[in-house]
Amino acid sequence: MTAQWRRKFGIGLMIATASASLLMQGRVQANPSLPFTLNFEEGNLQGWQQTGTAFANQPTLGDNPTARNRGQASQHQGQYWIGGYENYQGRPGQRPGAVQGDRPQGTLTSARFRIPSGTLSFLVGGGSSPQTRVELVVSGQPQLMASGQNSETMQRVTWDLTPYAGRAGVIRIVDESSSGWGHINVDDFRFSQRLTDSPQVDSPQTTQNLSGQWRGNDGGTYYLNQIGNTLWWYGESGDGGSTWTNVFHGTIQGNRVVGEWSDVPKGRINQSGDMELQIDSAGRLSATRKTGGFGGSVWTR
Repeated sequence: MTAQWRRKFGIGLMIATASASLLMQGRVQANPSLPFTLNFEEGNLQGWQQTGTAFANQPTLGDNPTARNRGQASQHQGQYWIGGYENYQGRPGQRPGAVQGDRPQGTLTSARFRIPSGTLSFLVGGGSSPQTRVELVVSGQPQLMASGQNSETMQRVTWDLTPYAGRAGVIRIVDESSSGWGHINVDDFRFSQRLTDSPQVDSPQTTQNLSGQWRGNDGGTYYLNQIGNTLWWYGESGDGGSTWTNVFHGTIQGNRVVGEWSDVPKGRINQSGDMELQIDSAGRLSATRKTGGFGGSVWTR
């Protein structure tokens, strides 16, 4: 059932395209404790969850398009970047200019973070199709999207984060194309405002295991599954799910749980939103923040 829940949370409905602009002065890099790399300069994908094979050979070292005489410099920052067509990481036996082509598909998804106000800018290149894109995902739905311009040369795109400030989100890099220009290039994510809250905090982690059957004050039954600091649930109305069913996916941060919920198509309701839960000493879960019309607010075993 867990795999089914995860699939539900990958569905997005609304996409807005952001335009390119020059990098503004005074931008601030994210908190160093943020658990995912913004510029890939360690030569790895630390903090990014990978699916498929499109990014299995990333990040790319150096200007590989120029090394293969493509005639379109990557214009990356630093040494490493995400080059979806490339296959050169500087490892023994590899040669600059090697490629994997457009056939592989997959995604890279950052760790969840609290979206600050201000802007997020980054470099993007590669294919111009919506099938190759960078997304800001909020409440399981892509809200902002940017693609390349059918060129290996990356250009800077800037997003206004103001409408989403304070909410939990992820950055997702997507390659769903195997046709010509079926790849994406990405590098150098920069936030104008410092990230002040991330999924990993210094407060002591709860020692309780939340797995099991819970009862909500909305009359529903909730089946919780905790694995490490990740919590899922499947909830259904008291009539066996005829009225509503929902799922939740969140990250445990000390005695808080921050995540996203969504109704699933079994009952008659179809809503989604963010939710923050508090784990109290009495073993209850209480909603301290919720959006999207969620009904319940207290859960007990």
